[in-house]
Amino acid sequence: MSVVKIYDRLDLSRVRLDGVLRVASRRADAVQIAKERRLPVQSVTRAHDRFGFWFYVFQLRGDPVWGTVTLAGEEPGFNNAVRLPVRQLQTGTQAMPLHELVALLAAVDEDYPACTVTGHLAAALTKILDLWADARRNGRREIDLRDLDRAVASEFAPAVHAWRMNGAGPRAVGMAWDDTP
Repeated sequence: MSVVKIYDRLDLSRVRLDGVLRVASRRADAVQIAKERRLPVQSVTRAHDRFGFWFYVFQLRGDPVWGTVTLAGEEPGFNNAVRLPVRQLQTGTQAMPLHELVALLAAVDEDYPACTVTGHLAAALTKILDLWADARRNGRREIDLRDLDRAVASEFAPAVHAWRMNGAGPRAVGMAWDDTP
């Protein structure tokens, strides 16, 4: 079996991992399982889930244009094709390559703590790009506004709640807007 390993690490935080072969311990254990299952050792790939836990999966193929990767299944001979979030896509928009925009958002994420408005904006924009890329992959021309509401609210709701509970002004939690409806 020839393996084309596209990604060095995988963000599987928004992927259902039912039926995917995972190894939650050391890389050496994952290599041992690869040998036992007769999977190529170079297929061992570090990944993390939505809780931030790191583990190893076995990447058999990948398509950076469509943002998919094929992972070995728990059952021998069974594979799982999963879609990756926009942060790992290599495709581009007509205006600029998507990976450059993702790199910019990653740099903003590194420069600004998650508790700042800029950090929240970068995280919300990343989620919006995920929705956009998913709609584009599936050939849909529209994005459900409820999904956009959830993407933005998931980033800003905790900060707004903390701001209101503290009774302090918006600058106390790094925010610059007022509370007028």
